[in-house]
Amino acid sequence: MYSPAPAQPPAELAMSAAEQPILDALIAIRNRLAALKRDRGNYYRPNDIVGLYRELLEQASLLQSVRASEHHDNDAYKNRLDSVLDECFQLFSLFYLALGKNKEVPATYVHLVTVKQNFELMRDTGIYTDDDLEPFVVRLREIRQLIEAEAAQ
Repeated sequence: MYSPAPAQPPAELAMSAAEQPILDALIAIRNRLAALKRDRGNYYRPNDIVGLYRELLEQASLLQSVRASEHHDNDAYKNRLDSVLDECFQLFSLFYLALGKNKEVPATYVHLVTVKQNFELMRDTGIYTDDDLEPFVVRLREIRQLIEAEAAQ
């Protein structure tokens, strides 16, 4: 059985000046989500969550443009901005699940992160069979169908 060496997390890279306003906006979004999460006295309003999610998508689009212009389109390129972006997507995913929006793309993010972590663990240990992979394959197909259905709208 193949047993690769464990993957080392990449070191965080410096952030460009063009990325700083995006980071600031993402931190503001994350803080607003954290405030909503802490507010146990009120229910989440779907419109608030969806509006914040649209803001996140705008920032993600800006980041893609900045990274493309700076030639940082490699998936291995990571800095603090990527960590905050990941936190935001995870929070949105959990909010969407809490709102019962399980069949919408934002809700799938935590599932994808979990699948990725499991794959990395299996790769690092080298202990798995095709049968172990089958539930992940099924879930990834379901997620693909959700994404394709939303893209077709």
